[in-house]
Amino acid sequence: MSEDKPFYLAQNTGLGTALPDDELLHPRQNALVADPSATETQYFGFCVPEEKLHGIGYLWHHPRLRTVSGGVYAWREVKPHFVFSDLIDVRTHMSDAALADDLHDYRLDNGYGVKIIEPLKRHHMTYADPARGQRVDLQFEALQPPVMFGDGNHFEQPMRVHGELEVRGKTLRVDCHTIRDRSWGKPRQEFHQPFAPYSWISCVFSPDFALNCGVFDQAKHNPELTGQFALPHDKTLAAGWLQRDGQLARVLGAEKRVVRTADLCLPSELNLDITDELGRTAQIRGTMVAANTWPLGGQIGFVICLMRWECEGQVTYGDCQEGIFGDYLNTFSSYSK
Repeated sequence: MSEDKPFYLAQNTGLGTALPDDELLHPRQNALVADPSATETQYFGFCVPEEKLHGIGYLWHHPRLRTVSGGVYAWREVKPHFVFSDLIDVRTHMSDAALADDLHDYRLDNGYGVKIIEPLKRHHMTYADPARGQRVDLQFEALQPPVMFGDGNHFEQPMRVHGELEVRGKTLRVDCHTIRDRSWGKPRQEFHQPFAPYSWISCVFSPDFALNCGVFDQAKHNPELTGQFALPHDKTLAAGWLQRDGQLARVLGAEKRVVRTADLCLPSELNLDITDELGRTAQIRGTMVAANTWPLGGQIGFVICLMRWECEGQVTYGDCQEGIFGDYLNTFSSYSK
């Protein structure tokens, strides 16, 4: 049986290879998860930095429940809740009959759809609601092969995104970088966890310089974290990789320093220093541009932020997705005072 523990607690121990079939559903691996929260996901992100606009397209399949949640939404600057998004059509627990032809070219009940043009290389995202002045027409093209994690149940991939959005009747051009991901065979239980915030940090500086890192806030660099919120330093890094100069390597060390807003505890500034298994280092400096909540669980306040990342004179925009747990928010947020 698969080890049924939250995905953010699983530390990646190696890198593998993604195959074209990994673009499709994984019923065999999902059947190994005993928990009803067994999950398979498909994530795509996009942004228009000059508009301070960030957005995502998401598919969340619940194979044991025979339902699917997801859709597309985009927002400008900081929103207190995803329903305030400038473009939004996200629904929970639709029938998974929409996936009868697998993920080749699906369309959910809300009109959101993704077509695989070429496995592991090209995808086409579309959505339209003319009555609300909402439209998405985006092409995603691979910059590098996917980075498969050691468990064989998750990969991440640097992509270039180009196309158009229509947001409240205004047409916007999109030309950006992102890191997409796919997960399957994972439980998504909604336990209370007395942890510090967890960040999924992704940056694509060029076609041959990209990185991803999943790491908890560290008491070593954020001394307000004491007691239950202070994880052992060697347990704070869950996963990470660095692709640079034609070489891919796993991140073995991460030092994270973060300044959080008083209200929603969002990462207004985030500095990350990483070291990979080849001995290479990278120092990333991030400033939050936009942020929104993300409806992924009842006990965890998931948020997704657009960050302006800098490294060695290079600038890009990318994700900082976060799980901010209820116990932490009720201790540190100004709303709890």
